[in-house]
Amino acid sequence: MKKQRDLSTSVGACLQAKSFGLRVNRFVRLQAGSYGLALAALFGAGAAAAQQVETHTLQNEHLSYRFTPEIGGRGLGFSVAGGENLLKVGEAVRETPAPEVSAESGFVPYFGHIIWPGPQGDWWKHQSLNAERRESAAVWPPDPFTVLADSELETLGETEATMVSPASPVTGLQLTKRYRLDGETLVHRVEAANRRDEPVQWDIWFNTRVSPEARLYVPVEDFDGDLRLEKFPEMSAEAQVDPDKSELGLFDFSRGNHVKAKAYIEPAAGWIAAFDRGQLFLIEFDQQPRDSIHPEQGQVEVYLEQDPDKPGSGIMELEVHAPYRALTPGESMAAEERWRALAYTGEDNVEGHLRALEKLGLEGL
Repeated sequence: MKKQRDLSTSVGACLQAKSFGLRVNRFVRLQAGSYGLALAALFGAGAAAAQQVETHTLQNEHLSYRFTPEIGGRGLGFSVAGGENLLKVGEAVRETPAPEVSAESGFVPYFGHIIWPGPQGDWWKHQSLNAERRESAAVWPPDPFTVLADSELETLGETEATMVSPASPVTGLQLTKRYRLDGETLVHRVEAANRRDEPVQWDIWFNTRVSPEARLYVPVEDFDGDLRLEKFPEMSAEAQVDPDKSELGLFDFSRGNHVKAKAYIEPAAGWIAAFDRGQLFLIEFDQQPRDSIHPEQGQVEVYLEQDPDKPGSGIMELEVHAPYRALTPGESMAAEERWRALAYTGEDNVEGHLRALEKLGLEGL
């Protein structure tokens, strides 16, 4: 992956795209023919096709993080150095590298890691570009100007990067995303600024997609008061909590049946853990007071879509909400997640997973 990043970066650097008034990612697309041949020579024809989306990799001796400033400025890969990708990435990254961005655009299943504004119920309420979605209080799709539009890559180093989104005419927000590898931790810091001439109210919503087969652990103190489960209308059965984990004060969905459901959680501590592909994926965040989170949401939310009859299909979303805030014109707010990926060679069961988590000294265990 390092060769891939170095080639992508050197192509942009050699022409100094900004001095010609061009963005690096647009240059890469325009030069797709010669660039694709170079990639094909290095990695094969399939890799050349996959590189229609510009990617960069931050790496140190512990971790690797791959991202793109395009398609909403999203994460496409995270792992221990040399490990398998822990993020679930859709074929749309290869098949639809240049989506239409308008108030009529639909959802494109790129997946990976993305930032949304919250609450979901307000996504289309405060805009005049799509009257139908506003009047119906649409909760889907997400704002295309947030999740599909290209960001500007402002800084790029071996272990850190910054990119800035355009201001969204749907939400009024402009996002600045900063990634930094700090030893065994990847720090995600997101700043959201109000670019309207009037106040807006939103939260910052981290959404990380992983395999539905990943085994999940979220600390919960009171399963009656701190957890709400919602199944989707097409599902005939209610979603269930894994009883072996709930006895330990930890949440995961019960697996084995077709599941399409969402959990809204007031976490007992600021972390989410998932075991997958021989790794422990840990997301840490600042625990917030319940009344700072919009009542429609939970500070932690987990969406699971899984069909045992279709291996490899489905998805699990690990979501974290920052406090819901009002922003005056020009005012900004910030939120942060800290990611760790650790090699895991223990037993693939609750007892083995719990021993690994306890060694990290996490609160709530």
